[in-house]
Parts: sequence; structure tokens; C-alpha cells
Amino acid sequence: MKSVRNLVENLWSTLELDKLSSRNRALKYWNIAVGEKISPMCSVEGFSESTVIVRAFNPAAAMELRYRSSEIIAALNESAGKELFLFLKITLRPARERER
Repeated sequence: MKSVRNLVENLWSTLELDKLSSRNRALKYWNIAVGEKISPMCSVEGFSESTVIVRAFNPAAAMELRYRSSEIIAALNESAGKELFLFLKITLRPARERER
């Protein structure tokens, strides 16, 4: 019979809750990672495992994000202190009126 502690540790590692909170914290540095020029032209929608999902508001921003994706991923991982993200998934959708 397993102890409660072992059950909780197994659940914690299975769900990777530590990575989840680390990824959330790392995404708070998004504006710093992409820079002042591009950050108003995009927003982080979230993440799926090791992929950051980003919405670009115009084609130029999408192209810049694709071009700099490895640099941005490296900056996010550096802010987290470990490799949490591997890819950027960029979608192109204009900002809604209230987001501008």
C-alpha cells in the first residue's frame, strides 16, 4: 500500500505541475523576450506542452516572430532557468477593437 506522500508525488510528476507553473512564469517575460517594437503587435494566447501559441495582429509581426523564433524561445527558456519551450506557433488574427 502506497503512502499519501507517494501518491501525491506521483500525481505531481505525472501532471508535470512544476513545468506548468514554470511555463506560466516564463511567459510573463514575453514583452522583454520579443522587444518593445514587436510586443504591441502580438499577444501570447497560451501554450501547449513545449509550444508557445502566439497571435500576431498583422503579417509583418508574424514574419518577424517567425524569423526570430529561436531567439525568442531561448530568451523565454533563459528567464525560466531551464528548457521549457521548443517552438512558437504563430497565428495571424487582427486585434479586436478593445485590444488596440
